[in-house]
Formats: sequence, structure tokens, C-alpha cells
Amino acid sequence: MTTRTTRPTVRFRRSASLAVAAGIATIGAIPLLAGGPWFLPVLLVPIAIAVWAWRAGTDVDAAGFTVRALLGSRRVPWAAVDGLVSQDGTVQARLANGHFVKLDAVRPADVERITALTTQAQ
Repeated sequence: MTTRTTRPTVRFRRSASLAVAAGIATIGAIPLLAGGPWFLPVLLVPIAIAVWAWRAGTDVDAAGFTVRALLGSRRVPWAAVDGLVSQDGTVQARLANGHFVKLDAVRPADVERITALTTQAQ
């Protein structure tokens, strides 16, 4: 029997009020469908925003971080990261290859929590 060890993960997400507002907009767009099927894209926009608000964000653990978007995700190990850069209210990870990865929903004030989690594992 194999045992699975769980790593402590810190999840950074946008406010849930975004998903609630998108849900209200979806309900408000439903009567437009009575005007014809060409109004269907109007209904899909708030649904896509609700899914994005629920899914998008950054998951950080001792091994690395995962940036999640509407349709995909990207896992980056800490060994590939040179540092964290805080600029204009956003946080980006500078990779060893010179590229940057934006850490969605992470604020500059959260960098301390991230570094504490990474140093805790070492």
C-alpha cells in the first residue's frame, strides 16, 4: 500500500464577488435568448468570466507553484525560479531562462508568505 504525502499548499484566488457578479449577469442575460439564438454569445461571456473567477489563481507549495488560467495551468518548480519581482501591484517569478511568469491573484504583500513556505521545506 502506498501512502501519499500531502504538501501544505497556499492558494491565491481572486475575490468570490467576481463569480457572484458573473452569475447575476448570466441570469440577467437569459431573457435576451427570447430575441433569438444570435444572442447566445452574450450569455456565454458572463459564464466564461464566472469559470475564470472560480478557477484562475496561483497554488504555491514547497516544491514549486502552479498558475491556473481559464483553460490551462502551468507548473513551475522552485529550482527554475531565480526570484520574485513585485511591480505595479503584481508579482512575477523571474525564471532561470530569463522569462517571467505572472503569479495571478498574488499581491506584493503575499511574497513574505510564499518565501516562508519555500524556506520551510528546505
